Amino acid sequence: MRAAAVPTRGIHRVMQWTCVLACACGACNSSPWVDSRVMVIAHRGNSRYHPENTLTAFREAGAVGADLVELDARLSADNTLYCLHDGTLDRTTDVRKVRGGEKVRMRDLPDAELARLDAGSWFDAKFAGEPLPTLADALDVIHEKSRTLLEHKDGPAEDYVRLLREKRLTNKLVVQSFDWKWLEQYHALEPKQTLAALGSKELGDEQLAKLPATGASIVAWSHADLNQEVITKLHNLGYRVWAWTVNEPADWERLLAAGIDGIITDRPGDLRQVLRDR
Repeated sequence: MRAAAVPTRGIHRVMQWTCVLACACGACNSSPWVDSRVMVIAHRGNSRYHPENTLTAFREAGAVGADLVELDARLSADNTLYCLHDGTLDRTTDVRKVRGGEKVRMRDLPDAELARLDAGSWFDAKFAGEPLPTLADALDVIHEKSRTLLEHKDGPAEDYVRLLREKRLTNKLVVQSFDWKWLEQYHALEPKQTLAALGSKELGDEQLAKLPATGASIVAWSHADLNQEVITKLHNLGYRVWAWTVNEPADWERLLAAGIDGIITDRPGDLRQVLRDR
């Protein structure tokens, strides 16, 4: 019997991701990515062209070659994790039309009500009927072609750890948060999980001194506050450095020249093409 053909491209992406996690955890000093050693990270999916934090945006991010797909997670009234950036549902769903009122928090609605919401029409009528995705569903979609950069917005670390264990995704993605105390709690519960510490403004000595306690091996910082000096300092301390949220080619080039390791962008396909052309 003739042996089945092996999908070499898929194996190559798995090998690349294995190397990326190893590097993020400090196991190597050079990135496996040949295109200027930069990871393309899709901010809330392919969100320049699709409604953010939806399954469509996540699928399209994978389709255009994003190495990771970033999303935001919040808890419902039923303690289910969903994908939503804002503190309320008003901007990116039709909750005002369906339920009435304004400044409606996800934390106040049960899953049954959240299932009725349209998370696509606000962006464009052609996305009408796009559901508000649970984190569990989003992970399934993203991991068909890419990996997840999971940003904690609210909810205890235990809920995130439990879900990733149930889906057998522990350390097969990256978890990040602006809440460094929360990262400490996560690291205590799951020491092998790769974490990223989010921040902005000046990264001074006081903040640098707090980084080790978070358990993070990646620093994800506002691109406006990053330069070659800061990036080099973080590299010398053993951290990889990602920049958010970078949508202009001039900023991509500036960060590439400064030695950035990953760029979070609303335009993953465009960034991927720039890296291919270098």
